[in-house]
Amino acid sequence: MMAFQSVQRQFLAHLRNPEQQPLPAGFAKQGADIYIDLLYNKFNDSLTACFPVTYAVLGESAWQRLLGDFIAEHRCLSPYYRQIPDEFMLYLQNERRAIDDLPFLPELAHFEWIELVLSITEADAVVAETLLDTHILDAVLVFAPVMKLLYYVWPVQQINRTYQPDEPSSIATHILGFRDTADQVQFISLNSATASLLMHLQNGHTATQVLQELGKDLKTSELSNLMLFGKNILADLHRQGVIIGINIL
Repeated sequence: MMAFQSVQRQFLAHLRNPEQQPLPAGFAKQGADIYIDLLYNKFNDSLTACFPVTYAVLGESAWQRLLGDFIAEHRCLSPYYRQIPDEFMLYLQNERRAIDDLPFLPELAHFEWIELVLSITEADAVVAETLLDTHILDAVLVFAPVMKLLYYVWPVQQINRTYQPDEPSSIATHILGFRDTADQVQFISLNSATASLLMHLQNGHTATQVLQELGKDLKTSELSNLMLFGKNILADLHRQGVIIGINIL
């Protein structure tokens, strides 16, 4: 049994890294190549479906090198096909050490991966309530049950085959990802003020409480403008399905 397990590990090592790990004696190369193709094609199909922009930006050659490195270097802990993209993100964020990678690669891939996460997260169906201005400002708001506030140093929503920045933007990228009442994943670009407002609102405070705290050093007229800004922003987010109701205590 020990000898069998040793040969089995050698065979699996060859499948994962055929260029550097020799095929054990007694195995036909033609048969092993079939298994290698199956392995690479399965991983490739899963990852190109989840990361189409990353694939397009890298191009076929660089993508295949990245795919090969991932299969060779990362130990997948999940046996489920659906979780291959999750394992890929773990590899990019915690294990990848290639110095010639595009600097925005981990964030771009994460932005694409989040769409998958939002689309498959289990949640009950929701119906948005009609809200008045007083509700928006003075009640504890209820947000879409599937939602994430995202922060990146790279402008990930703009990167594509023709736009690939060399340095991070001077302004941080804030994005709100959520699943709307029609069960569709949506992304909204936010400025830092709106992102801060939403972050505080998720702690159970009303918009009036948060805006007054954020504007505690402002003059009365400036605070009034801030309150109007907050109300309009939140009303727009309600129309888009981010805010679905109020919490009645």
